[in-house]
Amino acid sequence: MKLDLHVHSRYSVKDCSSNLKDLVKIAKMKGLDGFALTDHDTVAGLREAKRFSSKGFLIIPGVEVSTTGGHVLGLGVSDEIPKGLKPEEAVEKIHEQGGVAVAAHPFSLGRRASLVYRTKFDAIEILNARAGWLSNKLAENFAKNHGIVGVGGSDAHLLTDIGTAYTVLNCGSKIEEVLESIRGGETSVGGRSLPLPLTLWRILQRTLHKG
Repeated sequence: MKLDLHVHSRYSVKDCSSNLKDLVKIAKMKGLDGFALTDHDTVAGLREAKRFSSKGFLIIPGVEVSTTGGHVLGLGVSDEIPKGLKPEEAVEKIHEQGGVAVAAHPFSLGRRASLVYRTKFDAIEILNARAGWLSNKLAENFAKNHGIVGVGGSDAHLLTDIGTAYTVLNCGSKIEEVLESIRGGETSVGGRSLPLPLTLWRILQRTLHKG
């Protein structure tokens, strides 16, 4: 299974306008077998996502939780998790739903790497397309040195970015099979980081838009 485990849609209302139909279309064009829908602090898009998830294409329910120590991905999560929790509290909430807790881009510029030092995660993002090469390398080294499973995802906020980074799993096409494969460390990552000038330009555009 070739899966992008970090994708945003229009339900991340403040910084993404991608609709699910187009996300699925482009993901298939790029050879993905599915993706995890991880909108910011909401699972509102999951009901719509079920319409596009099938035996031939898997959409994993998920969320990206804003905690006091950084962002945490909950894969296999279908119920809301409050933002503003401590990282360990968010991980506990994810596990209560039978999900997998992933430290999202912990070494990215402006993030607090203490997230991965103070909390036990099921996996860590070692390739995030929106993070720089150095940030991803630091995450990869941390995962290797501490025996933590590594995963990859595009963190796509634009349609064109989906599948830029991804995770390859040797498993079946059911959600629980994917989660078990991650828990068991049966993962490899592929893809690349977006060019730094492009990333900086998008940050500037977003800042000007908010202003």
